[in-house]
Amino acid sequence: LKPSPSPAPRSVAGPPTQYPTAKVVPGKPGYVLSPYDPNGGYVDVNGYASGSKVKDPYSGKIFLVP
Repeated sequence: LKPSPSPAPRSVAGPPTQYPTAKVVPGKPGYVLSPYDPNGGYVDVNGYASGSKVKDPYSGKIFLVP
């Protein structure tokens, strides 16, 4: 009786997840509108660089800082 070979570990590296980009609030630097809930209110992204991933406080989903 031969032991069966163990399966090779699978790579989980698929295509990179794409996140939507928030919209800038005109006249309010450092604030954006969530791409998931544009009527949800402003999201403060002060201190985050453009392209940073931020968690939307309204939906809990990730978006990118414009």
